[in-house]
Amino acid sequence: MPIRGTRAAGSFPGILGPSGPPFMEATGGSVSTSGDFKIHTYNSGGSFVVSALGTDSTYGKAVNIVAVGGGGGGGGDHGGGGGGGGMVDMSNAFLTVAAQTYPIGIGSGGSQNGGGQGGDNRGDSGGNTTMGSLITAQGGGGGAGWDQGPGLSGGSGGGSGGGVSYNGGSGQQGQQSGQSGTYGHGSSGGSGQYSHHGSGGGGAANGGQPGPSRNGGEGGNGGNGRSEGITSTTRSGGGAGGSWGGTSSGGSGGGGNGPAGTGQPGSNGQGGGGGGGGPGQSPAGNGGNGFLVIKRKFQ
Repeated sequence: MPIRGTRAAGSFPGILGPSGPPFMEATGGSVSTSGDFKIHTYNSGGSFVVSALGTDSTYGKAVNIVAVGGGGGGGGDHGGGGGGGGMVDMSNAFLTVAAQTYPIGIGSGGSQNGGGQGGDNRGDSGGNTTMGSLITAQGGGGGAGWDQGPGLSGGSGGGSGGGVSYNGGSGQQGQQSGQSGTYGHGSSGGSGQYSHHGSGGGGAANGGQPGPSRNGGEGGNGGNGRSEGITSTTRSGGGAGGSWGGTSSGGSGGGGNGPAGTGQPGSNGQGGGGGGGGPGQSPAGNGGNGFLVIKRKFQ
């Protein structure tokens, strides 16, 4: 009697088990390799093109992602620091994708609007960083100028300017849904005092510091950013408030400093907030552009 052979599971597609490659195929951005993973980095707009899904129960249909919005511009004339861009860190969570093209938008840093007394020198808020409709990392709020109300709200809030005791802008980074949790990071800007100091913008890890209630010295420091888990880089630092004398410090993660002069810009690719301008005609710093990185398994 002849011996009948057997077929391995999966040799009859759709009947005995899954078939095809285990991991997805995708292109887009600046691509590098780290072990079994491809890293797709975006410092400017583009697209992430998923051409085929895999059969692996996790990485066949899901990626890890970090997105950072553009930092807010600082306020001029004793101005508040710009807020750091909001951060979405799903480096330890999974975002499910489909076989389609996802447009990538990188948020620009908010502009500062000049020095000078009496004009509107509040900083502009930064732009949002997006991956289609799946992910939005909000731009940081702009810092307020002298006696111009509270800092603007955003991913992290901008700091209040000097002159009147206004609040800093609130950190409004919405949490993003993933397969294993929700992840969003942003903090509020520092509140102002009746003095000649701006307050710091908020960062991804903590809020901006208020300016001191006395005249003279430094403004409030910017809130610190947060180290994200794909490239292990600290991003989303808040800009420092403008100083009367000395230099206040921007938050770690690209926040611009706030000297008694022109505020320093936030760092591009980190979503840092711009530093506030010092006395009189001193302009502030622009916010830094945002960032997005995607990690997928390929082997």
